[in-house]
Amino acid sequence: MKLRDVVTLVRGNTYKSSLISENNGPVLLGLGSIERDGGFKQGSLKRYPGPSDQRILLHPGDLYVSLKDLTQSCNLLGAVARVPEEVTEGRLTQDTVKLEFINGATGRDKAYVYWSLRSPQYRNYCKSMGTGTTNVSLSRDDFLNWELPEESQANNLIIDLLELIEDRISVNSQINGYLAELIETIAKKYCEQGDIRLGDICYQAAER
Repeated sequence: MKLRDVVTLVRGNTYKSSLISENNGPVLLGLGSIERDGGFKQGSLKRYPGPSDQRILLHPGDLYVSLKDLTQSCNLLGAVARVPEEVTEGRLTQDTVKLEFINGATGRDKAYVYWSLRSPQYRNYCKSMGTGTTNVSLSRDDFLNWELPEESQANNLIIDLLELIEDRISVNSQINGYLAELIETIAKKYCEQGDIRLGDICYQAAER
C-alpha cells in the first residue's frame, strides 16, 4: 500500500512577517519546527495572529512534512513532524504540507504512518528522489509513492516502544522548558534588586 492510498496533501501558504507574535495566534509550523530527519522541534516557536484558512490549521496529533530543504544535506527533505499536545493549534507555512487522511484515521493509524516516515529506509528514499542544486525539492508524486510497510505484530510492538520513548522525551522537554522559564523569572527578580552575578542567579535557581 502506498502513502497516496491513505493520505492527501494540504499545502500551506505565506504569511505577513510583520504580524508575527510571541504570544498570540497559532504556532507557525515551518521548517524551523521540524527536527533533522523528522520529529517536532521544541524551542522558541513563533505565532501568527493574522487571518488563516481553516484548512491549514493543525491540532495535536496532526502530521505535516517538509517537501523541500534549503541545503544539500537533505536532512529536512520529506521530514515529518507531529503536532504535540502542548501546541493547541498550529499553522502551516509555504514550506510545509499537512497529511490529510482520506477516510479518517485513529491515533494508531497516524502513528503507523508517522513512524514509517521516520524510518531510515524512508529517509534514504527522500534523499535519492530529491531534485535541485541549491534548494532541494521532493515532488508530491514521489512523496505519495512511498510504499508503506505491511502491518505486523513485530512492527506494532516496535511502534509501541517508539511511542513510549517519544512520550518520555516530550515530558522531559516540557520540564526543561519550565525550568528555563523559572530561571528567567528568578533572574529578573534578583536583577531588579541589585547587581547580582549570573552565576549566583543560576545557583540559587537550582537550589530551589
